[in-house]
Amino acid sequence: MRAKGRWFTLHRWLGLVLGLWFALVGLTGSVLVFEEPVDAWLNPLLLTARSSGPALSPQQIVARAQQQQLGHVERIRLPAAEGEVYRLLVRTRPERRVGAERVEAMFDPASGALLGTRSAESLGLSAPLAMQTLYEFHRNVLLGNAGSNVVGIAGALLLVSALTGMVLSWPARQAQWRRLLSVNWRASFTRVAFDVHRTAGVLAAALLLLATLTGLTLVYVNYVRDAVSLVSKVESFPTIPWRDATGEPAPLEALLRAVHAQYPEARLREIRVPAGQLTGYQFFLEQRGDQYRLGDTILWVHPVSAEILVERSDRTRNAGETFMHWLFPLHSGTAFGTAGMVAMSLAGVAPLLLVLTGLWVWLRKRPGERLAAEHQRARSAARAGTKPGV
Repeated sequence: MRAKGRWFTLHRWLGLVLGLWFALVGLTGSVLVFEEPVDAWLNPLLLTARSSGPALSPQQIVARAQQQQLGHVERIRLPAAEGEVYRLLVRTRPERRVGAERVEAMFDPASGALLGTRSAESLGLSAPLAMQTLYEFHRNVLLGNAGSNVVGIAGALLLVSALTGMVLSWPARQAQWRRLLSVNWRASFTRVAFDVHRTAGVLAAALLLLATLTGLTLVYVNYVRDAVSLVSKVESFPTIPWRDATGEPAPLEALLRAVHAQYPEARLREIRVPAGQLTGYQFFLEQRGDQYRLGDTILWVHPVSAEILVERSDRTRNAGETFMHWLFPLHSGTAFGTAGMVAMSLAGVAPLLLVLTGLWVWLRKRPGERLAAEHQRARSAARAGTKPGV
């Protein structure tokens, strides 16, 4: 009982001191699971196509961006479904590699019309910047690299809170397991709050542990990669075989044809354009059963010869690279499809429910705990033959 009391004290004070933080992390993560549809709902004029018909090719959309003199196109994200738009990441001052502003430009896929732009680096509460701000808060509390350590430490404490809650809820007898998942709605409000706190914690425990553990690995991904490499070597970035890149760059259409010829069943999701000809184009391909939103296959393609230099996919990854690849799909729930995303989103709401019910129960029990402590001191003083408080 004394050991369980220490677990209870640790669990209670973690909740009281960091409860608000746990709730905010959970709620932001819950929304970010469905980041793209929420972003489209907030910004229909930017992220919803306004015309119908066959979509223009990526090269035609890039030509439209060049006509608008937006800058150097660094990334082309293709529409994945009906009604979605082309999303281009553009460096507004191509002559500057460092410090140049980046904007995201949206184009109607059928007409090629520029729907609008928004900063890719600014933060704010306006609709165009809301999801980007939410993501940065979830990732580093808007404090940059230093904030990542804050998130990592708080995540470790959230893990401790979840584990202590599991220890406290673990029934002493097998017959008590059924009570873990039941709520006595006819009892007092405090008792109902306690039952909800315990039941919600039990139901969400596995998902909260999964989200917290994978979140910690993503915060400290470089350390995790080094540790995994001790068992199975993980290449953080594939070594691109050197090729002579002199000559006229191949048109983007030629690169697309080369990729499609090798992967006819895959759907192209994103293209990352090199600043020069020293590195290859990156193509992100999605195939049936993939866990990542942009697909599980990444190709590096030579900018002149259109040769596929490196493939990073399920058939080329070793065990360590596969482990690292699965971290984000597990964290976001995409590893288990739509059902997994819904479950992880609901788990993100659980910390708020646990904090509210736990705080209510603690506030209601606090006077009784004080009275019990006073009685205990009085009994101890009586046995010692002194007056209480002397």
